[in-house]
Amino acid sequence: MEAFNAPHSMMLLELDAASMYDTAAENQGKVFVSTELGGGGSANATTTAIARKGVDNFLKHAGILQGEMEYSPSLSLYMPDGNCFVTSEHSGLLEMCFDLGDSVKKDDVIALVYDIERTGIEPIAYRAKMDGVLAGRHYPCLTKPGDNLAVVAIKVNKVN
Repeated sequence: MEAFNAPHSMMLLELDAASMYDTAAENQGKVFVSTELGGGGSANATTTAIARKGVDNFLKHAGILQGEMEYSPSLSLYMPDGNCFVTSEHSGLLEMCFDLGDSVKKDDVIALVYDIERTGIEPIAYRAKMDGVLAGRHYPCLTKPGDNLAVVAIKVNKVN
């Protein structure tokens, strides 16, 4: 994680690790490395540059490539418990009220879910369960019960 050196780094807390691909790899004694760069199944110039530098650094760290690793400031995030996750109990159209990287406070409305089957009713408000940084969000905008709407993490320290 430190070698990859993304602008934000976090060890993901998994709620259902038993059925995850990374758990299967780790149970076979393999190292599993993953990244999420922007989310939503998209890429842009910024996330592509992060990926290029990160893969190059990781291969140098592993001894596959030669040369000096390139480091930039990186913010380390921590997920202390299940309160990091805000999970939908409704189906509908999702409106995020904060952007990735924004600071949020406990009880802030971080997302609204609008019922798409009934008009004229107020959206359901989903609130942060803790202070922190919006580190993850649901894509696409249609959501259903059980979907993670948001992930809030805590700033730990600066790396590098």
